[in-house]
Amino acid sequence: MFFQTENLDNIKVFDIVSNDFRYAKALNSFGIDFYNHYDLTIDQVCKEKGLSTDSIYGYRVAMDESFDLDLKTLESSPLNLVIEYLKHNHSYFIKNKLPYIKSLISSLSLENKKYKFFNDLKFIFPLFYEDFVDHILEEEKYIFSYIQKLYHLEDSNKSHARMFFEMKKISLKNIAKEHLEEDSEMAGIRGLTSDYSYQNIENLHLKVIFQELEAFDKELDIHSVIENKILFPRALDLEKSVADKIRNISFLN
Repeated sequence: MFFQTENLDNIKVFDIVSNDFRYAKALNSFGIDFYNHYDLTIDQVCKEKGLSTDSIYGYRVAMDESFDLDLKTLESSPLNLVIEYLKHNHSYFIKNKLPYIKSLISSLSLENKKYKFFNDLKFIFPLFYEDFVDHILEEEKYIFSYIQKLYHLEDSNKSHARMFFEMKKISLKNIAKEHLEEDSEMAGIRGLTSDYSYQNIENLHLKVIFQELEAFDKELDIHSVIENKILFPRALDLEKSVADKIRNISFLN
């Protein structure tokens, strides 16, 4: 059930997050740690922060108002727009989504021995986060930058000469192949958490973490589809077109 704003006031934080884990993020955006306010109502925590319940509800609704472009739109969009869209997703991942999950994990305190994976998760996730950020920055610096140079290539011999040497430094075909074949960055965490299985987890804080990890994994899948099905195929076609043009210029000269 999705709670309406007029029904929020007297619902306890524990109950609303149990019903819809995204309310944890809505509360967090206003500086409210849901796991420290289980027994308070939404009205009570809002009064502590000088907020209205409309603010919490509005943020939660906004999380469902997707501004994402659908795949068909991206397929017909200019290649530079596809890259900007992917870079926007990168920024969202490393500045919003992952810091929130990292904060949830670092603030989790469990002594219950039945959660044997807990210490491993606390150790592994910060390493995953660091590697993921490095991967994204490298992708933008080298791959995206190279494709944008192909796209914005000026119609001059000097520009084509520079591009010729750029094309000698990078194998877009190999990069696309490796990207298609590589396992998801989340494979290790997925295995550690048994595919984010939270049905038998009683601790709400941990359950929210699992749900956020699962949601992030799905977002990564969509991101990979855009790269593998739209970005790389079109970039390879563009690269071939530029290479043909450079060969023609060389032949004419």
